[in-house]
Amino acid sequence: MEPFLSSAGPGSTTAAEPLSPDAGGAELDRLSSIGLCAAWSRHAAELAVPMGTALQRWEETPPTRVLVAEGYLKRLLPGRYVPPDLLGTAVQRALALGCALGSQLQSHHVIAGPSAAWVLLGGEPPAPAELLSSAHRGELAGVVLRTARLRPEEVETIGGTPITIPVRTAMDLLRFTPASVATPLLQGLAAHGHLRTHEVRHQLQQMHRHPGVQSARQRLEEVLGGQREVSWDGAPTGLPSAVTR
Repeated sequence: MEPFLSSAGPGSTTAAEPLSPDAGGAELDRLSSIGLCAAWSRHAAELAVPMGTALQRWEETPPTRVLVAEGYLKRLLPGRYVPPDLLGTAVQRALALGCALGSQLQSHHVIAGPSAAWVLLGGEPPAPAELLSSAHRGELAGVVLRTARLRPEEVETIGGTPITIPVRTAMDLLRFTPASVATPLLQGLAAHGHLRTHEVRHQLQQMHRHPGVQSARQRLEEVLGGQREVSWDGAPTGLPSAVTR
């Protein structure tokens, strides 16, 4: 089974034909996925070219799952994979998700929830991925797309990609994500210096008549209420902690 490189068209996710054995550098350049992540920013599109070139399309089959299980590929979205060594920093992980979305990516999509935590912490890409949007809810394969109004201060950019700040990420994890998924991510964000519990507590206290707020407050105390500094061996972000940036 041959990996397919993504196509050269702006924002396209159509698979290219496998390279012939004698294909040279010019052919590789022609197949580079120029234009991926352009919906987010020109900066993201420029940084995304190497990631777009490495993006692979594989059918969802047992052999593919074996490649993932053995660590040869990381699954970003259904049918979209990259080699794990290309996900070493927060910038790479954010761009990888944008490239995997391809032409479905919109300027109002913001990386959120488990996906935002994964961008900062590394590890296994969450399935499904999660995005927030100010537009009407749509459908994207392998993505939870929630409609939300985000204040400007709740969004930061990493490599030109919009992502919720850690406090907002934690609030969404507490309100909407199953505890089995949310708990290790919350602990990782706090232990790795991206999150201060009292900031999340303060923000939750300011929220009234929002779905899931009361249970989120209880979950916060259960998960992080008495937490002290613990070690975290997640992937490096290539960024300063959220406390200082």
